[in-house]
Amino acid sequence: MDKNINNEVINQIFFVDGSLRDIYVFNVDLEEWQRLYELIQSTTWDIILYKNGQKSENEDTTIYKLFKEKENHSIMMTINIKGIFINCYFFSSTEIEFDIDPKEVKGVSDVEIVFDFMKKISKVLGKESILTVESDPDNPLVTVHSDGTLHINI
Repeated sequence: MDKNINNEVINQIFFVDGSLRDIYVFNVDLEEWQRLYELIQSTTWDIILYKNGQKSENEDTTIYKLFKEKENHSIMMTINIKGIFINCYFFSSTEIEFDIDPKEVKGVSDVEIVFDFMKKISKVLGKESILTVESDPDNPLVTVHSDGTLHINI
């Protein structure tokens, strides 16, 4: 774990004020989405897809099929990594966005889960990922570069 992570930093990033924290990756295409989806599917994480609020089978699904279904249905993916729920609603084919409830991030080990997730997606995509307060992509709290290096911006 990064030696700079302590409770003060955790409280400045994952403070509980009723808002979520968002993870963004910008300027992506469907091929990059598919690489990310394949990474997620290859893990031991608990992954659930929802279609119109109901659990849906995710075997043999591709990102292309998910975005096609999104045209007529509400689609959501929840990734559960040791009690940290990372949600994706597939808002845009050109921007990846996940959200996390900061109430679930209670200590250094939980922060490690979030930052490791960000490092994995940045490396597989070769792109920067950022963690922000909900809907505030212009003010990243944390930046992970494409090589997996992490920078805390607070």
